[in-house]
Amino acid sequence: MKRVALAVAVSALLGTGYAQAGTIFQGADGSTIDIYGRLAFNVTDKGEDDVKGKFDARLGLGGSQTVNDDVSVIGWAEYQVNAAEGANAGKGNDSFTARYVWAGIDAGDYGRFTGGRVASGLIMFTDIADVFAASDIAIARQVGEVDSTATQVFRQDGTLQYQNSYDYLDVSVAYILGNSDSDLDTGYNIALRYTFDMGNAGKLAPVVIYQANEGDISDKDYYVWGIGTRYYIGDALFGLTYSEDEVDDGLIKSKDEVVEFTIVYDVSDEWVLRGGYRWLDNDQDELELSDTTLEAQYKLTSRSSVFGSYVFRDGEGSYSGDADDDYMYLGLRYEY
Repeated sequence: MKRVALAVAVSALLGTGYAQAGTIFQGADGSTIDIYGRLAFNVTDKGEDDVKGKFDARLGLGGSQTVNDDVSVIGWAEYQVNAAEGANAGKGNDSFTARYVWAGIDAGDYGRFTGGRVASGLIMFTDIADVFAASDIAIARQVGEVDSTATQVFRQDGTLQYQNSYDYLDVSVAYILGNSDSDLDTGYNIALRYTFDMGNAGKLAPVVIYQANEGDISDKDYYVWGIGTRYYIGDALFGLTYSEDEVDDGLIKSKDEVVEFTIVYDVSDEWVLRGGYRWLDNDQDELELSDTTLEAQYKLTSRSSVFGSYVFRDGEGSYSGDADDDYMYLGLRYEY
């Protein structure tokens, strides 16, 4: 296996920038303090009549404290300027809002227990489609109808989660309490991934997910399920997903069907090419997406890159702008 195939060995259960965080302190007992940051600027005409300049910045801080040889207390807090959370909370895109805030216990072979705005195990599924700097995530896009804190289905307040890996099997289960700002009564999810190592034929990593949320005041019910896989072969990574999500208020059912295909190819140590196709259909919303994305990444350093993308759109309705309006994206991203 070459460069891209090694990625399958890194558990997606961490999910956030924590996986790339740098340790700034390490105690004699093994306790650590970690920091992660990202600064970015891009120009795009997505959802705009003209090309506009936009920025974002992320800062994450966390680490672990050693209890004994087998157990550590862990935590992570990550905030972003220009995050989707700020817009949804009515604070404006330039506010500094939380992406992840959680604390928990790492019990080694017995798994990880976390609570808060966690990195949901559903990331194992959404990451199959979430490979582009330019595009957003359509999978489970309606979850905010029941829980407004769920800007994305993999970031949801008031979540109690257990995660573990058993050889080639990754498991995540969660119970979702919500908070006083959401309409959520209760919810739960489960995600399973198994990695098949086929030697010279590559690696196959299928994933299945399910989540159900029950509304409180609105009496809305929500579910999402999905099945997908990643296939690693040489310097290429292929992804395919199918998912359905539905909001039911007792009178009207709004159901999405979503298909996503992605390919990532490491041309060299500096160049990465990506391509993908997304199809979404919702008869109730009269929304149909048919997006084809082409993207190139040039790595200035191991942590800094320039991205260039073009998205061809041939859908109907409105989602992140007109569904039939092509857009371009140019971006510079620096991570530390």
